[in-house]
Amino acid sequence: MPAMVGALAGCQTGQDTAKKNPEAGYNRCIAAVAVWSITLKHETSAFMGVSQERMPSLFCQRLRDAVLSGRITASDINSLQLNQPTEIWKVIKGK
Repeated sequence: MPAMVGALAGCQTGQDTAKKNPEAGYNRCIAAVAVWSITLKHETSAFMGVSQERMPSLFCQRLRDAVLSGRITASDINSLQLNQPTEIWKVIKGK
C-alpha cells in the first residue's frame, strides 16, 4: 500500500476547492489515476474488490463523496504520508 499513499497524495485537492467544484476535483482525480502504473491500478482494484475498468471512477467517486460529506479531509491524506491512522482506507474499500 505504500505506492497507494503516494498516489493518493497526487489526488489531493483542497477540501474547500473540492466542495466548491466537486466535478473538477473528480476529473483531476480521474486524470491522476489514468497515469498510475498498471501495477498500482491492479493493486488498487484488488484492494477495492472491483474490476480494473471500474476502479478509477469508483475510487475517485468514493474520495469525492467522503470529502464532500466531511468524512475525510486533506489532513487524512497527510496522515497517510506520516503512517498515522486514518479513515481513508475504509473509504476506498467502500465501508
